[in-house]
Amino acid sequence: MLPSGKVAVLLLVVCMVSPEQVTSKKPICTKVQQEKILEKCGFFIQPGHPTHLVSRDSQCCAAVRGVRDMECFTLLLTEKEKTKYSVEKIRALRGLCESDPPPSHKVTGTCTNEQKESVLHDCEKFIKHGNERRRPIPVMGQPCCNAVNKVAKKGTKIDMQCIVDLLTDEEKQRHDASKIMNLPNHC
Repeated sequence: MLPSGKVAVLLLVVCMVSPEQVTSKKPICTKVQQEKILEKCGFFIQPGHPTHLVSRDSQCCAAVRGVRDMECFTLLLTEKEKTKYSVEKIRALRGLCESDPPPSHKVTGTCTNEQKESVLHDCEKFIKHGNERRRPIPVMGQPCCNAVNKVAKKGTKIDMQCIVDLLTDEEKQRHDASKIMNLPNHC
C-alpha cells in the first residue's frame, strides 16, 4: 500500500497528464457527434416556426441516439451556432428520438381492427381526403400519435400498411391511404 503522500502525488500526475478526463466541464459528447447532429438534424432544430417534426427512424434520430447527453451537446455550441439552431429544440430531440415508444404502447405482431378504428377516429382530421392546402399534422402526445404508436411494428417500423389493408371500401373513400402511411413520420 502506498503512503498517502505518494498517492496524492500520483493523483496529481494523472490529473496533469489528462486534465480533460477529470474536469467537470469536460463534455461527454464529442465535436464529431455534434457535427453529425447538426448535419443530420439541422432542418429540425432551426429556431422559430414552423416546427418540423423528426421521425424516430430518421438519420437525425440515429445520430441523436449516439449521444448520451444532449445538454452536453448544447454546451459545445458556439455563439454563432446558438443563433442558427434552437437550444430548446436540440434538447427536445432526445425524447422525440427514443428508439421505442413507452412500454405501455409497445405492441408486436399483427395490427387489429381495434387499432385501425382508433387510428381512424383519433387521426380523422389528418387523414381525410381533400384539404391539401394547410393540412394539419399530428404532434407527439396527441391522441392521434398515441394511437399510431400502439400499432404493431414490422421490424423496427410501425406497420401502417397493416392498417391500410384493414380499411373497408367505405373507409377508403373517406380516408387517404398515403396520409395514413405517413403518420409515423410525424409521431
